[in-house]
Amino acid sequence: MLKVAKVIEVAPIRVYEVATFYSMFNRAKVGKYHLLVCGTTPCMIHGSRDIEAALLDHQGVKRNEVTKDGLFSVGELERMGRCVNAPMITVADYSNGSEGYTYNYYEDVTPKRVVEIVEAIRRGEKPPRGTRNPERINCGPAGGNTTLLGEPKPPPCRDLDAC
Repeated sequence: MLKVAKVIEVAPIRVYEVATFYSMFNRAKVGKYHLLVCGTTPCMIHGSRDIEAALLDHQGVKRNEVTKDGLFSVGELERMGRCVNAPMITVADYSNGSEGYTYNYYEDVTPKRVVEIVEAIRRGEKPPRGTRNPERINCGPAGGNTTLLGEPKPPPCRDLDAC
């Protein structure tokens, strides 16, 4: 980072600010699959710390450590933008190298479900992205819509010509 700052002629703090803000800049080695647990308030309220604990325990690592086989690491990511489906994780998939990586989002997860996702990845499978709640379609309410089920009535209007 110091070299980058020197080359682009900015104060080193400017490079550090960018490198620590954006999740695609990894400042330490990560696994082929970097498991990122949402740490934003809605996910924390819905149990993201239990999700993280399950992943760390299952992998036998601490946060930001890489498993012995090099496949997995666990970190934290803020502002994933799917608060309605909290808690959630993102799997940064570097199996095609750093140029062809993808982010896959898994929502409505539980400690059991995240372990199932990891084990599917370990077997070479690609678990379907999205919600893990069988009662939900995308970010719709569990059980289906309960409002706006038909055409809305037009607003009542005054006859201004009658005044």
